This record gives sequence, C-alpha cells and structure tokens, in this order.
Amino acid sequence: MSTDSSSASGRFDLRSTLSALGALAKEEARTPEDLAAIQSAVAGLQFIQLNGKLDDFLDYLQDVEKAAERATSVEASFGDMAEAMKWLCAQAEPRFGARVEVAGKPHLVVRQRKEMWFLIPAPPLPSFEELTGK
Repeated sequence: MSTDSSSASGRFDLRSTLSALGALAKEEARTPEDLAAIQSAVAGLQFIQLNGKLDDFLDYLQDVEKAAERATSVEASFGDMAEAMKWLCAQAEPRFGARVEVAGKPHLVVRQRKEMWFLIPAPPLPSFEELTGK
C-alpha cells in the first residue's frame, strides 16, 4: 500500500498528513496544549515510520474495529513466566505489543533495545465503544 497516494483515494498519505499537521501548528489561534498534541502526533507518525510499522498503521486505518480486535486478542498462553520467556526467545522477530497470557494474566511483548525483548504486565484495555464513542 502506498504512503504517498492522494487523500481523495481514501488512502493514508504520510507526507500530506505531516504537512497538514505542520500547517495547523502555524495557525495563530493554537494553544500550547494544541501545539503539544500536534507535535506528539507528528512524533508518533515519525516513530511508526522509522520502526517499520507504517504498513501495520495503514492496516489499522483501513479497519479500526478489526485492528482493535487483533490488539486485544491473545497470541499465546503459558503456564508460567519461564515457559513464556522460552517462547519469546525462540521468536525470530516478536510482534511488538503482542498480548500473551502468563498464568492467566495478560502481558505485552515489548523491547528495551533492538535485541532485548521482554514481557510486561498489560494494562487494562478500553473497549472499542469507549475508544470510538459508538
């Protein structure tokens, strides 16, 4: 999926989006909170692109509800942390943010550095309705 297609086609255009956010930031009526939110959005999009996750983000934009379901689904379940860590170490490239269960409790796959993956307890997730107001 292209990231430089026109917005008229309904596809996400990273360059146009960053340009629009830049234009919004330059408007005189912006509060410090508005500017901080715009800067955070720009930084988030750049982070997504730099970490090779733009295609995942584009998939998310295509179908937010299905993406939200994938985000809440459990990829694997383990009886204890030792079993979970053995599985994690065996993964060639774990999916960042994947949810797993360890002894019945949710955990997320995260990394501190490129080579250092680990599991952390997962925070409670808001429902799709809470996120979208539907």
